[in-house]
Amino acid sequence: MMKVILLKDVKGVGQRGKIVEVKDGYAYNFLIPHKAAEQATPEKIAAHDAKEKQEATLHEQQNTALKMAVQSLNGKTLTVFARATEKGGLFKSLTTSDVVKAILDQLNIQIPETTVELEKPIKQTGEHAIKIKTADVAASIVLSVQSV
Repeated sequence: MMKVILLKDVKGVGQRGKIVEVKDGYAYNFLIPHKAAEQATPEKIAAHDAKEKQEATLHEQQNTALKMAVQSLNGKTLTVFARATEKGGLFKSLTTSDVVKAILDQLNIQIPETTVELEKPIKQTGEHAIKIKTADVAASIVLSVQSV
């Protein structure tokens, strides 16, 4: 049996970045020639562990920054101008990407689209309450849609 570090997801073996034990023949004849894995030497294992630790730290920093960004949005009001009919119906409905773009343009805060929760696309002028959620933090903003 040989330890290898997977460079790609391999069905039935494991996911990319994992250290697994496979039979020697499978490693030498399939995984290594197809650049799906590399032999796990002590140096490569140490480098792999250091890289994983660094990625975990980076991920934690990004989560903290996202939490702070979402908390800073709570209670804010954004104004978006869109073409509308005389009765207030929009020609083009506003989606999560439009909300994210408005947040970036007006407040200079960047958040992923997946954090914005819209029950349905916005199709009317007026004020709309929008929730922004991450795994740990939630905020609500008011989106004021006005006719151009």
